[in-house]
This record gives sequence, C-alpha cells and structure tokens, in this order.
Amino acid sequence: MNKYYFIFLIWLLPVYFLFQSGYQVYTYFGIQSTYNNGESYVAKVTDFDVKQIAAQTNGYVVLQFTPADGETIEQQLSLPVQFAQVIMDSEIIPIRYKEDSAKSIVIMAIYDLQKQVVRVNIAVTLIGLIATLIVSFFASRYAGKKIKTGDEEMVIERVDE
Repeated sequence: MNKYYFIFLIWLLPVYFLFQSGYQVYTYFGIQSTYNNGESYVAKVTDFDVKQIAAQTNGYVVLQFTPADGETIEQQLSLPVQFAQVIMDSEIIPIRYKEDSAKSIVIMAIYDLQKQVVRVNIAVTLIGLIATLIVSFFASRYAGKKIKTGDEEMVIERVDE
C-alpha cells in the first residue's frame, strides 16, 4: 500500500468541524426555542462551584424548581466563567424551561451572553471548516499526483574523490 493514501485521512478534520458547526447551530436554536416558547420559573440554587484548573476557569450550578406538573426538577448546568460571574451571588434565578428543547433550561440573566458565545463558536467552527476544506483539497491533489506518478528516485552521488 502506498504511503500517500494516508494523506486522505485529512478529510476527517472537515468532517469534525462540520459536526461541531452543526452541534453549535443545534444548540443555538435550542436556546432560542426554550427562551421564546418555554415557561418561566424561579429556580433555587442548591449548589454552585467555580473551579480553576491550570489556565481554565469553569464551574457548575445546580438548579431546583417545580414546573406546572408538580414534579421537582433538579439539574446541574455547567458554566463558563463569564456565565458564573453573572449569577455568582444569586440564590434564586429566573429561568425558562421547555422539556422537549435541545437546551431545556435557559437562565434568563445570561441569555444574551449565551447567544453571543454560541454565535462566536459557530463562526470559529465555520472558519475551521473552511480552512480544513482548503487544506484537504490541496493535500488530496498532492496525494493523487504522488499515487499516479510515484516517488522520484533519489540518486546520491559522491562528489569528493
């Protein structure tokens, strides 16, 4: 098997970025759907933690609320540090809840910031998709040429006597 066939594995990168872009778009529309069509509740913060690991800071919040059907829901949501700063000192948080949405809980205080972050994520993954598509195209052309023509044989000559 020719070693140049392995270059075609580079097409896995655009597939990955396409998947990530799709996931971010799915998340964006889930957030909008929950915000626009969900029911408003007031959730109690039962646990909140922000952790710093190396250069990354993130955390989580555990929200507890009772929707109209009477069954208490307690759910843990992960939070980037930007979101955690907004709700850090709150014991009661207004939320929107829609059970069948991609993102069933949206915290009202961070909705605009969350939409903005997801939009940036979509832009970054689309840039990555375009860049890897270009690189994959040229790498595939190069591999195709090398598979057809083969490698040049190098002849090493000794020039000193």
